[in-house]
Amino acid sequence: MQTIAANCNVAAASNFKEDLARLTAGYDPAQIFVLTDRGSFKHCARALDGIEAIRPRNIITIEQGDTAKNIETATQVWQFLSSHGATRKALLVNLGGGMPCDLGGFCASTFKRGISFINIPTTLLAQVDASIGGKTGINLDGLKNEIGTFRKADAVLIDSTFLTTLDKENLLSGYAEMLKHALIHDAKALDTLMAFDMEHPDFAALQQLVADSIAIKNHFVTNDPEEHNIRKALNFGHTFGHAFETAAMHHGRPMLHGRAVAYGMVCELYLSTRLCALDAAEAGRIARYIIDLYGPMSIRPNETDELIELMRHDKKNTSDAIVFTLLPETGRIEINRTAAAAEITEALDYLTNLSNSHKQ
Repeated sequence: MQTIAANCNVAAASNFKEDLARLTAGYDPAQIFVLTDRGSFKHCARALDGIEAIRPRNIITIEQGDTAKNIETATQVWQFLSSHGATRKALLVNLGGGMPCDLGGFCASTFKRGISFINIPTTLLAQVDASIGGKTGINLDGLKNEIGTFRKADAVLIDSTFLTTLDKENLLSGYAEMLKHALIHDAKALDTLMAFDMEHPDFAALQQLVADSIAIKNHFVTNDPEEHNIRKALNFGHTFGHAFETAAMHHGRPMLHGRAVAYGMVCELYLSTRLCALDAAEAGRIARYIIDLYGPMSIRPNETDELIELMRHDKKNTSDAIVFTLLPETGRIEINRTAAAAEITEALDYLTNLSNSHKQ
């Protein structure tokens, strides 16, 4: 299956090259640029072969990984565009996972006060999350997406065949965001995902689950484009998750975004039982599934203060309080909930205890 998501509308498409050729048809080929990272170029760039509008001299290849998602890399992209004659009528095609889509969207939204861009997400995480929704950004001083803009891609071209190039870790990273979408939207969708065999994925079945997940995200984005209200539902698992991800980066043991969010959801399920009356047995069922799928994660006592401090820097906060999206039940959300340091510590202990019992 291939789908195009344009302006938050998802529609079926039939042929990747024909669709991309159609999306680029209105542009001067000299003004069409492709941004990709080294890994995506190696595994996915051949999909662009034969598309006349794509010129090899206009392909920008950056380093891969979240550590490259910074102002220095953005400057390289801007300089490439400038030195190769890009005008305000240029088009930037972002090919790759979440990092090239985020950084490419940011560069496009700021170069000459904004040029058009298309996302071609090649990872599961990017297809269901980073490429859709109009958030762009780069990291600053180790803080996730500290600098960014709200700017929707002109189109998002999704080809499920790219998923066959992924290893298990990257598939699981994307699957965490799919689980989050189901948790905030629909109990039936959650049960469907929990029954899917991620050890031996059926890609034909997965592609429909991807389309369903995109539709859920589009529901929240369409109704709240700039995250003033219900779009904050999409932050479930992310207050803890971003802290886990940032701490891992600081300590030289990077963690994929989706894995961090998976563990963040375990913690925020616990907070939901404490603060929103989420049924503890249901929270435990889902949390154990996540630990079974992603493996254990234990938080050392000396890491708690660092994680809480990182949460204090989260963009969702509007004061000194740390803000969460929590669940009274699957498919119902409560936004702008706050938790005290002691409650956050309890949630970290819950993750550790659940992980320790999984090891035994």
